Amino acid sequence: MKQILEKYLAITLVLVLMTGCGSAADKEIMTAKEFQKKMEGMGLTVEDQTSSAKDSTYQKIYVAVDEEKYSFEYYFMKGEDSADVVYQYAVSNLSNTYDGVDDATILEDENNSVADYSVSASDYYCEVLKKENTVLYVTAYHDYELEAKKIIDELGY
Repeated sequence: MKQILEKYLAITLVLVLMTGCGSAADKEIMTAKEFQKKMEGMGLTVEDQTSSAKDSTYQKIYVAVDEEKYSFEYYFMKGEDSADVVYQYAVSNLSNTYDGVDDATILEDENNSVADYSVSASDYYCEVLKKENTVLYVTAYHDYELEAKKIIDELGY
């Protein structure tokens, strides 16, 4: 009986290691088209803004909007370095806008390969996230902060 249990545990361990316990799914990034489909499925208007890109490091730029609530800008870059430049630029702009504002709460975090910078103030909620070669920039009216955060989670950030 003990040998059977040991074999079962060994086989289970091998299967768990081979499947990666779902970690591969956690590391997958969403394509620009997947972003478009998900956001349209949530009822947002999505526009391809790639032609507005300043250089060729931007592979795709999609902007999803509900004018009454929020906007989500999705930048699909050629590489992680390019995504980092976009992320740092957005963080710098938010920091310059909200640093020193009494009612603004600024949080910065990096975990599970996602860099995250958010500002919650009386007027807006803004969050910028970087995952591999993608950047998601979110702006929401303050009343829709929780709804925006839920969508961010649904997008895999």
